[in-house]
Amino acid sequence: MLKSIGLPLLRIISVLAIIVIFVLLSISRPIMWSLDQVALEVSADPDVLHHHVKKLSTDFYPRNLNAPENVIASAQYIKGRLKETTSTVYEQSYLTGDDKHVNVIAEYGPASQEVIVVGAHYDAYFETPGADDNASGVAGLLELGRLFSSTKMPIKVILVAYDTEEPPYFGSEDMGSYHHAKLLKDSDMSVRLMISLEMIGYFSPEKDSQSYPHPLFQLVYPSSGDYISIIDQFFSNDARELKSAMRQVMSLGVYSSNVPKMFPGADYSDHRNYWSHGYNAVMITNTAFHRNTEYHTEEDTHDRLDYESMAQVVNGVYWSIMELGAR
Repeated sequence: MLKSIGLPLLRIISVLAIIVIFVLLSISRPIMWSLDQVALEVSADPDVLHHHVKKLSTDFYPRNLNAPENVIASAQYIKGRLKETTSTVYEQSYLTGDDKHVNVIAEYGPASQEVIVVGAHYDAYFETPGADDNASGVAGLLELGRLFSSTKMPIKVILVAYDTEEPPYFGSEDMGSYHHAKLLKDSDMSVRLMISLEMIGYFSPEKDSQSYPHPLFQLVYPSSGDYISIIDQFFSNDARELKSAMRQVMSLGVYSSNVPKMFPGADYSDHRNYWSHGYNAVMITNTAFHRNTEYHTEEDTHDRLDYESMAQVVNGVYWSIMELGAR
């Protein structure tokens, strides 16, 4: 009897201990900055971000395995925009069964074996527009390319737009990011960090617009969904370094969370495949379904997103890459 009671109790205590430890590792109050406190040579354009999101979520709707023509058109659109910012743009082709897919890849900065990778998936969940998930991440990727093209880069950066992130591919070796991570590993590429842009467009200042996987999170994190989150592995310092750099150029709140890989939601994007290949990786996200109630629905449309806040996130990622590369 005591044994049967003790085991579940031990599990509960273990889970609570993990949550408390990760909160203590992640805790820090957001320092509010204004953009004029740190001079940015270049800055993301909210109107351009909106244009990209609208294009992907309306002209190429839906973007899934049942509409391959829209997936191909999305890839060509992304490729065309990246070609406007660098001469090094190419495709990585791969098969899922008999179906051909492509990752669109662009490179910036000096030739080197150490690189920073930034990725976002361009496919969408079945019959949904996928504006926040994940046209927003792709728009951020394209704007980063424009910013990099106007900058003397301190390190080589690889931007990757992935196909096949969404079901039925998610969690399998058919994911586009799995193929790219494997390519880097097989090439013996040294990756300083991989950054996954996963839903960076939906924000809400309303109280209780933000939910969490456990009530304890509410002791540390805001009840309103007006911040960006960086998810990292346990005991890694990458998220905290990014957070520190991003806050220098953002008035939007920035929080980080260090969690075990098995923690619910920790690996819900393309960074998971870089983790599995031994690379440091983080996810930058608005927390998806913990905030955006239209996640994976037909109401995930471009008119619901906050492009001013999204531009801040892109500026923050750009600035943090400049800082990381200069170290």
